[in-house]
Amino acid sequence: MILFPRPLSAVLPPLRRSPAPVLTLAFCALAACAAKPPGDETYLVHRARGPIVADGLLDEASWSRAGRAGPLVRSMDGRPATAMTEARILWDDENLYVGFTSEDTNIATPFFKDDEQLYTSNVVEIFINPSGDLKRYAEIELNPANALFDATFTGRRQGMDLAWSSGARHGVHLDGTLNDARDVDRGWSAELAIPFATLPGMPRPRPQAGDEWRFNLYRLRQGPGQPGEGQAFRPPLIGDFHAVDRFGTFRFVE
Repeated sequence: MILFPRPLSAVLPPLRRSPAPVLTLAFCALAACAAKPPGDETYLVHRARGPIVADGLLDEASWSRAGRAGPLVRSMDGRPATAMTEARILWDDENLYVGFTSEDTNIATPFFKDDEQLYTSNVVEIFINPSGDLKRYAEIELNPANALFDATFTGRRQGMDLAWSSGARHGVHLDGTLNDARDVDRGWSAELAIPFATLPGMPRPRPQAGDEWRFNLYRLRQGPGQPGEGQAFRPPLIGDFHAVDRFGTFRFVE
């Protein structure tokens, strides 16, 4: 489902930016040393308080309870990205819900069919390792044309199963026009409902509050009119999104 033209700014409230305090050079250096790298904090996945429709709008009340994951940073060096991307994650007894909001002044993709090479263009992604063994994981991607790519692996880039289907319900919303460089777009949002029943390496049929999984969130901005940038929640600091040892952690909470 592709929906438009609801403004992207209506999907999630804007970031609040507080004025930066004046700090001494010594205090700045100390704070920089103490600060955690992006994505090092355990992300808390809150339980949804009602049904979630995967239409790309992220307008259910439960999304306002979900903590922000991001803004994503450049995957190679952890520095701020050239365009804002944020994600939120929720859960219920049956599904993991993932929502992305992405700034994009030129929304474009050449791919319109599932399981094409979406990862060579403009796409948002989640990698999920339910068991925490950093071996069996799923890769699920969605692009602005609402095309889905999903695959599982038995190790880092090993045992890829392209025949696997996540069974995810999904939708996108465009605040702009697709594949039209004559205008200036604002961005797009994406929403996934991923059934627990299909995920590899599940330690139990469904998670419980307190369970922790390994994961990472990514965005690729490639192709004509794009900067050739990779973004990540927890940056791998190398040119490989499959760096499972760099995955972050999330915890299911009520």
